[in-house]
Amino acid sequence: MLDAQIAKGPGMKRYFLVALGAVILVSLPGLIGAGMFFWKFSPHIPAADYAPPANQAEARLQDLDYLRRIPEADKSFSDAEIAALNAHIDALEAQVETLSEAEFLMALAAGPAITENGHTKMSLHALMNRLNSLPVRFAWFADGLFIVRARAAHADLIGARVIRYGERDPDAIVAALDPYHGGNDAFRRADSAYFYAAPAGLHAIGLIAEPGRVTLELAGADGEAFSRTLEVEDAPTRVMRATAHGLAQASDAEAESGHDWRFLDPATSEATWFGRHPGRPVWSEALEGGGVYWRLRDVIGDDEAPLPAWLEAEAERLRAAPARFLVIDLRSNIGGDYTRSMGVMREILTLVEPGGRIYVLTDGATFSAGVVTAALALAHGGGQAVMVGESMGDDAQFWAEGGGVMRLPNSDLPLLVSTAYHDWENGCTDWSRCYWLNIIFGVAAGPLDVDLPAGLRFEDYRRGVDTGMEAVLAAETARSDRP
Repeated sequence: MLDAQIAKGPGMKRYFLVALGAVILVSLPGLIGAGMFFWKFSPHIPAADYAPPANQAEARLQDLDYLRRIPEADKSFSDAEIAALNAHIDALEAQVETLSEAEFLMALAAGPAITENGHTKMSLHALMNRLNSLPVRFAWFADGLFIVRARAAHADLIGARVIRYGERDPDAIVAALDPYHGGNDAFRRADSAYFYAAPAGLHAIGLIAEPGRVTLELAGADGEAFSRTLEVEDAPTRVMRATAHGLAQASDAEAESGHDWRFLDPATSEATWFGRHPGRPVWSEALEGGGVYWRLRDVIGDDEAPLPAWLEAEAERLRAAPARFLVIDLRSNIGGDYTRSMGVMREILTLVEPGGRIYVLTDGATFSAGVVTAALALAHGGGQAVMVGESMGDDAQFWAEGGGVMRLPNSDLPLLVSTAYHDWENGCTDWSRCYWLNIIFGVAAGPLDVDLPAGLRFEDYRRGVDTGMEAVLAAETARSDRP
């Protein structure tokens, strides 16, 4: 049809060309801006062009050489951190023939951790899957480190609290992992649960005496102390996620391991608010007293409930009939794309009654876009928004975005890189390093501190009690009783 119109004569062709030129002229600034945006924040991954290594030492030297190039793709490194990275690699290059495999892997992980940025790291799951594993798994709660799953022969240990791991207090091990795990204290504490299941890694950095076994001092449910020495598995089971809502669910790794893994009764976890409907990334429920509960396990959603559409539908209902209070549960929210939640969070006050309350639930596994979603809700909720639970797994300032991966050429371990700066406490205004969307749509939420502490205690978890929601409902009851 268009070809036929142009063929009618030079007048029509001239009109078409003028119109096309006008469209291009109007669109050009936007196209240039989009191109600059993607060029600036897309990671520029250096090529790993190496000849096949002649031996293990040469393979390790190639991995270290490629690790040295991570600042080319990752923008979170300061000049001082680049110097520290180079010094770290220089020292390792002199030891490639003497390091054990676990020592070398942990040393590799320490490279990106120099930035202290939780998004710039070696993949923790990939690292753990290269190390050995005990026949038990651990998780942190507000009242300590607990064994939460075990192979059948050690099922009696499920629910035991760890008093000492080898010769060390569990909290001392968390602190000692700082050089090998970027991010803040809350994030490192939550993720350290994986390291306790891999004694080879802890032995490699001098925290326990042997790589293949560990003696645990434990406290049972009755409070009585006892010891148990555990040997590593002959066929290691891949790592399982240690966030709270998944502790009483079978994982693919368990099913594929061929081992008989046991864990807490799923009924207890699913009795809690955060643990209900474990297969859903998002869900909502009405609460007594005119409240509404939203659960966001990520900032993505799924095909059945894509997050922007799900949030908009929930918001539309509340615009018509505002809630007395709204609970946004972001505990163990691993992140995603904060632009999917931004629109509704910016108008959060329209979803509750005048003087209504907004409760934002967080914990140490609330990360990345989960933190941003919390910051947006708290900032736009103003004095009516309350942060409940535990400190989040990202500070208000962090580097993220990029989505790129550098894969070490011989160990094949992935390094996750970051390209854009965030500051959700003060706002981000530096066009040279801030994520440009943050400059346009971001907020200065102030310190992202917990207003109402309510860490999840293991004894509550085992009984199916949701410590965070208990605190929210108690606060609402107290608010309702006031004149």
